[in-house]
Amino acid sequence: MINSAISSYRKSIRVIESCTNQDHINFSRNYLNNFFKHYSTPSRKNYGPFKTFFVDDFIGEMYSRLLIKLKEKEKSLKKVE
Repeated sequence: MINSAISSYRKSIRVIESCTNQDHINFSRNYLNNFFKHYSTPSRKNYGPFKTFFVDDFIGEMYSRLLIKLKEKEKSLKKVE
């Protein structure tokens, strides 16, 4: 599973790097959320209107880094506009 996660992480980075407009950023965010859902498990039923998940620390760190990279990409696109 770790090798698969690393491969998916690298693919996610390529998806983020290929963004050229805000629509691409939105699609990339959806891709990252799917990455998270794929490598996590629901921890219990909904907590209010929110779902909760259990995720391994390694996967959680990768997801956090991807979100940071996506925000940086979004900022760089806004500077160009």
